[in-house]
Amino acid sequence: MTRSPSDEGMRWLSQARADLLAVQTLLDGGRFDTACFLSQQSAEKSLKAYLYLRGEEMVLGNSVAKLCDGAAEYDERFGDLKKEIKNLDQYYIEARYPNGLPDSFPAEFYQRPDAQWAIDAAQRAADLVVRLWSESETSVNSQSDECQ
Repeated sequence: MTRSPSDEGMRWLSQARADLLAVQTLLDGGRFDTACFLSQQSAEKSLKAYLYLRGEEMVLGNSVAKLCDGAAEYDERFGDLKKEIKNLDQYYIEARYPNGLPDSFPAEFYQRPDAQWAIDAAQRAADLVVRLWSESETSVNSQSDECQ
């Protein structure tokens, strides 16, 4: 089944937002390592949502920084976002696997400030995508009104 870019983007954004809700539970439960990883995942999904909305048919990769680069081709604000959230990429491997940290393991290494920063960064990604999505919807509706 082929979905419209808007429908596919909304699926990705809905999951990103669900992940952000789950992250808060992890933070409250002291699972800082997993909160860091899931925050990276949420930001990744938000960025993929935007790219699908823009008509991309297949969005691959896990790097928040690289996805910001792709999104910046459509809107330069993603270049600024990249500067703010690129460090989420460190949580993709290191927050999950003991061999990602030479003298520790994720559950011991990551602390509340790490998780809180990651959550805030993921929220910034989601907020920008929602804002641009809203602007896009407003623009489409305005163009439709002008044609009538």
